[in-house]
This record gives sequence, structure tokens and C-alpha cells, in this order.
Amino acid sequence: MKKLLTTVAALVLTASLSFGQAPSSFNYQAVARDAAGQVLPNQAVNLRVSILDGSASGTVLYSEYFAVTTNSLGLFNTNIGGGNVLSGSFASINWGTGGGKFLKVNWIQMVAQTIPLLEPLNY
Repeated sequence: MKKLLTTVAALVLTASLSFGQAPSSFNYQAVARDAAGQVLPNQAVNLRVSILDGSASGTVLYSEYFAVTTNSLGLFNTNIGGGNVLSGSFASINWGTGGGKFLKVNWIQMVAQTIPLLEPLNY
């Protein structure tokens, strides 16, 4: 009887561990560099992150935007799945199909402009 209970407990444990769960988000860490390869310390960086299906040029399943700031070493951290959603749904990604998923990260360089709110009127 004891051997039967041990066997059943082992089977239940094995079965419960074999079912994986999709993540609600995952960590992403990188170092920001300019075109010459120089680290960008203490800089605001805007990112568009996309998860592609099947290949590096595959269909975009999910896309989001992040505004992060690098530290003194140019390092930044973010949570993929926790940004400002541009398209798709992170929760609806089927991680088990499509021949793999690919992460595409674009650095969006914003150009600051000063736009006058009120122009002086000359009478």
C-alpha cells in the first residue's frame, strides 16, 4: 500500500510539473551605444520592442514602447510585456507554435523641437 501511494504521488507530481505556463512578462537588459559603439551613460532612450513569429523578419505578434534612462555605464533594464502597448496582446502569444519567437528592439531617436505656443503680434 505504501509503495502504491508513493507511485501515485510521484505520478501526480510529474504530471503537475510537465505543464508549463506562459510568462506575463520577462526581463530585458542591454547597454545603449551610439553608432560608433560608444556607451551612452545617463541618457534617455526610447525603445520599440516587437515579438516576431517564426523568423527575424516574421509577423509582428506584439509591439510595445518604452522610455528608459541608462545608468552611468549605459545599462538599462525593462520588462517586456509591461510597456506601452502599440499592437497585439502579450497574453495571447502562443509561445509553442510558429518555429520560435524573435525579439526585435528598435532605438527610436527623438528629435527635440521647440514650438512656440504664442507668437508675438506686431500691430
